[in-house]
Amino acid sequence: MNSGQQLSFLIKNTSIISDPQVIDCAIKGITDYFACSLQACQEDDVHKLLAWIADEGGNTRALLIGQKKLATARQAALFNGFQAHCLDYDDVHSDVRGHPSAVILSALIASVRLDSIEQKIDSRRFLTAYVIGIEVMALLGKSVNPQHYEKGWHATITLGGIAATAAICYLYDEPFLSQALTLAATQASGMRLLMGTPIKFLHAGLAAQHAVQSVEWLRAGIHADQDFLDDKLGFLAIYGQGNTHFDLSHWGKTWKIVDPGLWFKNYSYCSAAAYIADAGQLLYQNLSFEFDNINNIVIYFAPPNSDAALIYKTPSLAQQGRFSAEYVLALTLLGLPLGFEQFSSQPISNAIKQLMQKMKRSYQTHLTPHLEAYNGRYVIIDIFLKNGKKISQRIDIPKGSPKNPYSQTEMSLKLHSAIKDQTKTEQLLTDIHKLAKGLDIRQFLLSYLFTL
Repeated sequence: MNSGQQLSFLIKNTSIISDPQVIDCAIKGITDYFACSLQACQEDDVHKLLAWIADEGGNTRALLIGQKKLATARQAALFNGFQAHCLDYDDVHSDVRGHPSAVILSALIASVRLDSIEQKIDSRRFLTAYVIGIEVMALLGKSVNPQHYEKGWHATITLGGIAATAAICYLYDEPFLSQALTLAATQASGMRLLMGTPIKFLHAGLAAQHAVQSVEWLRAGIHADQDFLDDKLGFLAIYGQGNTHFDLSHWGKTWKIVDPGLWFKNYSYCSAAAYIADAGQLLYQNLSFEFDNINNIVIYFAPPNSDAALIYKTPSLAQQGRFSAEYVLALTLLGLPLGFEQFSSQPISNAIKQLMQKMKRSYQTHLTPHLEAYNGRYVIIDIFLKNGKKISQRIDIPKGSPKNPYSQTEMSLKLHSAIKDQTKTEQLLTDIHKLAKGLDIRQFLLSYLFTL
């Protein structure tokens, strides 16, 4: 049995998961997904994509989250993925080095036909499909990273389409799983070059769309009977930059949604900049800190290349600042909030640009990271003052990361800030938790989400 066949066998033969810890992690992931998606409903770029969908038309059958509209399954996958990722507010996973839920849940939800009640879809199987999708995406990421990501691939799309395809095929127990994975794999693409633009958000939607259309094409009779993990010409050989080891020995023992787990965010910038934000806010509160006394600043990253996602050292637009250590640090040292408004398409002010010019990056290799540090990462910021003094701050475990998570109350507030109605928020939270009991997913989507 080759690697692709082995993966397909393991997916297909996975029993519906009932482990309370795993289900709790899945419920949290779904809750966060809706908070991120609903928060972005009124964004300009979201409405541009809505207008394109309306112009294209088609048979309406799948939910556009938060829009009270239906579209084709492919359109819904594209739209829901785009909207969920639109604010860069959605979860990340260290093995992936990308955003799993925005892709996997968008594809799963888009696959649910709301124009038909031919069969019920058990929500427990839906949850298991979601867990499997994250597992596949993380296993692929573990195999190809860090070289894949550092080469310039955007793992959210290159890995996400394959993972979401696995999830959909499990949900419907499709007989062509192996072929579907191959069909999804051949569509893998996407450059990190486009971070800081709306195309990054489109990547999440395209990955979800790849999954939906792969399944639909196979249902229509198109075949792709090859092993996507072929040693010489398969996905790992091409995208792995020399990494070809794909370890399936721990399948189902400790699910990746639990360990290392999802990293949830309550901010609209890259999680790699969370270290910077936490350190900057503490430095701003330091009694020795005086803004006018700053001479220069050094930002140390460990290990080297752990700042690969932060591609803008001198951004010109605030939306590029989502991927800039310098911009996020400048905001915190100026005492400015890190809200959505600070990451718009507006030009960056001269005051922030002048402060960023005082910063440089460097890399640490000799200090030991905290035992619970995410992937062994940490950041140190040294501020050198004009009076000759230095103040320093180190962050190993930023807020929101799996070892320093937000509380349930904080997560609920994130959903409430998106919905802006306490009664509706509580109802949605109740409905999401009921998914663990075996509801019909169609009824879940129709009875409440369609009204938001």
